[in-house]
Amino acid sequence: MTASTLHRVHRRIFLAVVAFTLLLGAPAWAQIDDNAPGLAPAIGRWAGAPRGHITSIFPGVDSMTIEGVARDPDSATSVTYELLIDGLSVATGATPRPDGFGRTASFVESVRVTPGVHRVCLRLRDHQLGYRTVSCRHAVTSPPDRTNEALAAAAMGVIESPTGVVVPIQGGEPGNWDVTTPCGNSERLTQGKLIERARVVIDPGHGGSESGSVSGSLLEKNVNLDVAELVVEKLRSLGLTAQLTRAADYRLPIRTRAAIATALAPDVFLSLHHNGGATRASTRPGTEVFYAQGRPESRRLAAIMYEEMVDAASRFNAQWVSTVSEGASLRLREDGMDLYGIHRYSPGVESIITEFLYLSNPSEGALMRRVDVVDAEAQAIVDGLLRWWFSSDEGTSLGRVFTDSSSSGTGGFDGCVDPTLTRRDGGFSVSRAGVLTDASQYLASSSPPYSLLPSLVLGSDPALG
Repeated sequence: MTASTLHRVHRRIFLAVVAFTLLLGAPAWAQIDDNAPGLAPAIGRWAGAPRGHITSIFPGVDSMTIEGVARDPDSATSVTYELLIDGLSVATGATPRPDGFGRTASFVESVRVTPGVHRVCLRLRDHQLGYRTVSCRHAVTSPPDRTNEALAAAAMGVIESPTGVVVPIQGGEPGNWDVTTPCGNSERLTQGKLIERARVVIDPGHGGSESGSVSGSLLEKNVNLDVAELVVEKLRSLGLTAQLTRAADYRLPIRTRAAIATALAPDVFLSLHHNGGATRASTRPGTEVFYAQGRPESRRLAAIMYEEMVDAASRFNAQWVSTVSEGASLRLREDGMDLYGIHRYSPGVESIITEFLYLSNPSEGALMRRVDVVDAEAQAIVDGLLRWWFSSDEGTSLGRVFTDSSSSGTGGFDGCVDPTLTRRDGGFSVSRAGVLTDASQYLASSSPPYSLLPSLVLGSDPALG
């Protein structure tokens, strides 16, 4: 039997188990739709049970305000709910009576919590069957504010143009903004979304004609954006504000990237890259993180981030390569200034540059085509940020302080062509060539492909686990 035939058999077994589970009536834990935009489904014996989900969680320093909706599909009565945090009941109540048969009603609860990350679950009561967990999501209390006060006072925010291009505000007034285009030109915008602040700015390196490292058809600029989008999605799902410097494939000079960051006065400005060039064999993943000169918190974040990223990569197998610049390093020019403009042009911001794995190494390039590896990298970045915010860890992975003025010569304004800001033409979609973005593709390529099966036979309530 060939490998492809075996994979098809495994997939059929997987689908058969899913169908059999649904016929029996899925247990309460299987009805979760984490962070779902709509009502969680009720199937099997729970078909007529109340439905609902958590809609928003607003973090405070030591509290959370939780909003949600619920409905009884067979009546116009209120719905009894219970909120759990980390498996413990923290609030119970009942929604108001809805304004019609089967209509939704909303609820709001404010609860006290210890600072950090928590799992919040909503349970709804059925009069015959009892409570059912319908929605769970992770949320985080508001992290300690590490924003530079002078920078925050001067920050004017950014505009997301109708075409999705993010541009820093230089002046003007609402609905009549003076902005700087990606290529450094001045323009006036009358439309767009105002974004005033963000706790984190994630910068997907390269873009447009600057592809970065290459692994066959896989281009670093696209991998950077894939991971960056996932990081922002994960941060926002925790209730944190996060912003990309670019959300499509166009040139974005370093000065403009830094201008976007400083306009948002974030706690962290993280420029996300994947490396190239190393050929020396290594026993562990070759990853580099660069911090800003004279900024102890940037150095601490870089050391923490390096540890989280290497730990994440070490869960996979590859023929690793590296250079002597492993760890959290400081790279200077001959004049003693930071080599990287990301640091030089964003004074007052805790900036770091991550270089995860060597895309130019075929073995590591193959890893970066996998959705599970992309997700692991994104989660490592989120974990590093949370550890930096909520702990006093210094990190133990400080690398070299060295002088090296060589650079790739990219990131400047020469040859830069501005994307259109005010109409949707010119192709802003980003090619994901070679990146597995469909779960079924990963299922077919994994070995064994039925590795998801154990989750179908768990019987615990996810609100309590």
